[in-house]
Amino acid sequence: MAFDFQQRRAILAEAAVALDAAARMDQAALAATIERGRAGLRRACALGQANGGTARADALAALACASRAAFGQAPTPDELGAALGMYLGYAVQTGHLAGNALAVALCAVLQAWSGRNCHVVCGGEQAAARDAVRFQALFQLCGCSSAALGSGMQASDAESAYASDVLYASARQLLSDVMREQLLLDGATSPIRRHLRSAGQGAVPLMRPSSVAIVADIEAVLADDASSPVMLSAAGQLTVLNVATLAALELVASLQPEVDYLIDTSFAWQVQFTPGGEHRLHELAATLLPVYWRHPRRCADLVSMAILARDVLEPDRHYVVQEGRVMIADDNVMRLLAGRVWQQGPLQAIEARAQVPLSTPPRTIARAAFQSFFPRYERLAGVGRNLDGLGRELRACYGLQVLALGEGRAAAPAQCRYEFADRDAKLRAFVDLIVDISTGGTPVVATAPRSVDLAAVGRLLVERGVAFQLVDGRDRSADTQTLANASADGKVTLLAGASLRSGELTLSDKLHVRPLLLEHWDLQRADQAFFALGEDAVVFAAHDELAERPLPGWGTALRYLLRHRASAVFGAKYIVRLSQWHVNRHGSRYRESMALRESQLDEQLAFSRKA
Repeated sequence: MAFDFQQRRAILAEAAVALDAAARMDQAALAATIERGRAGLRRACALGQANGGTARADALAALACASRAAFGQAPTPDELGAALGMYLGYAVQTGHLAGNALAVALCAVLQAWSGRNCHVVCGGEQAAARDAVRFQALFQLCGCSSAALGSGMQASDAESAYASDVLYASARQLLSDVMREQLLLDGATSPIRRHLRSAGQGAVPLMRPSSVAIVADIEAVLADDASSPVMLSAAGQLTVLNVATLAALELVASLQPEVDYLIDTSFAWQVQFTPGGEHRLHELAATLLPVYWRHPRRCADLVSMAILARDVLEPDRHYVVQEGRVMIADDNVMRLLAGRVWQQGPLQAIEARAQVPLSTPPRTIARAAFQSFFPRYERLAGVGRNLDGLGRELRACYGLQVLALGEGRAAAPAQCRYEFADRDAKLRAFVDLIVDISTGGTPVVATAPRSVDLAAVGRLLVERGVAFQLVDGRDRSADTQTLANASADGKVTLLAGASLRSGELTLSDKLHVRPLLLEHWDLQRADQAFFALGEDAVVFAAHDELAERPLPGWGTALRYLLRHRASAVFGAKYIVRLSQWHVNRHGSRYRESMALRESQLDEQLAFSRKA
C-alpha cells in the first residue's frame, strides 16, 4: 500500500485548525454558524470550486460545533480528519476499533451541504438502521433529511427514503433496488437517462446524477461481500439440472481419485481431470448425462461439483441435514464456491450426496457485481479499520486511493499454540484454557471461523458444567446487551464468526477480556479484528488443519516441516502467514477479474437498448 504522508499531514492539520476554530465559536449562535457554513459550502460547490475551496474551513468548524451540540463533545482530530479524507474521495484507513461511524456521518453532512445526494453503505441492514437512528439528531441540527432503507419497506416508503439527503442502506439492498429499477426503465444505466426516464414515470430516481456513496466498512462491503454478484431471481421450475445432478452422482462413482482427477485446494476448490480422466468422462457423459450437459464445459462443472460433494464436503463439518434440508455449516463454503460453480448446482449435488429431496434452483432474471455498481456514483469514498493488502484492488476496481490515518495492525500479536496433532486434541485444549481462565476470574471471548466448531466448543463447555453466553448476530439488541456484560468477572462469551464479520456489531472501546481464537481465519485482517477486541489473545491450530491450508505451488514444501516435531511450530507459523497472504492475493485477483468481466459484458451488450 502506498502511503501519502504529505496528504495525511495536510488533512490532519486542516481538521485541527477547524476544531480550534470551533472551540472559539459561540454556541449561542449555533444555528447561524451552521447556516453560514452550509450556505458557504453549497455556494462554493455550485460555482465549481474543488471540494468547497476556501469555504470548506468554515463548514468543518460549523460541523464540529454541531457535533458538540448533538453529542455533548466535539469530534476528535482523527474523526474529523477521516471525514475530510472521505469528502476528498479517499478510502481512509483509521485503525480504530470504533469511531468510524461518526466520521461517516460527518462526511455525509458535508456531502449534503455540497448539494449532493449521499448514500451511506453499511455492512448490513441492521447496522444501517442503527446508525441512521444514532445520528438523526446531528442530521436534523445540520438541516439534512435522513432515512434508513429496509428490505421490507413499502414502495412509497422506499421512494421517500431515497429522496432523503442522507440514506443509510446495505450494499446488496441498494444494488437490488437499482437492478429492479433498471428492469423497469428498459435497461438505462446512465445516471442522466435514468433520471429522465424516472421523471417521465413520476417516480423518484434511486441514483441521481449527483449521488455519492460513502462505504462505512470497506473490508466487509468492497472486499468480502464483493466476491459474488448480486442476483435477482424468480421462482424456478423442475429442470433438467436435477436429473443431471443424480446422473452425475452415478457417473462419479466410476471415477477414481489420483487416477482420473486431482483436487487442488490451493485457493478455491478446483477439480483437474487427467488426460485419461477426460477421455473417460466424455465416454460416461455420452451415456449417462442429458444432452444439454454433455458440452465439455458444462459437463466438467457438473461432475466437479459432484466430486467435491463426495470427496471434500463433509457432513456435520461443512454442512448439516436438518428436517430433510441441507444447511451450510461452514461459513467458508459459500465464499469458496461463489461465482465459479454455485450456479451450476452445488446445493443439489450436496443434497444428492446426502440422499435428501433435491431443491428447485431459482431462475436468475438479473445480475450485477459491486465492481460495476459503485463506479456509477459521481463520487465514491469509504473508511475501514485495516486496508492492508487492498490498495491495488481498490484502485483497479473502484478508482479509490488509500489514505492511512492510523495503523491497521493489532497493537500486540497473539500467542500462538500450534502443537496439537488433530482437531479433537485442539478442541479439548481450547476448552481447558477457557475453563482455566474463567475460573481464575478473567472474562473470555472465544470464537471460531466455522460455525460447526463453535457449536462443538459449546457442547464441551456444557459437559464441563461451564455457563456461557452466545452472540450470534440474530438479535442486535440482545447481542449489544450480551457484549456489554462480556467483561464481567469469569464470564464466558462465544462469538459467532459470521456476526463478527457482518459489520452489525460495533464496540466503543476494547473489552477487558481474553480473546481466544480456535483457528486462524483465511485472512490476516480478520484475525487482527478479533484480537483487537481485548488483550493477550491466544490462537490455536492443529497439524491436520494446517496441512489443508491453501498454499501456492512453490510453498507446499513447508508442509514437510510439520512432519518433524522439532520444526513443527516453526513451520506452522510460516504456513499460516503464507496461506493468508495467498488467499488475500487470489481473492483480490478474483475480484479484479470480476470487474474486468463486467466491463467486457457492458461493451458486448452495447448494441442493445441499454443506455
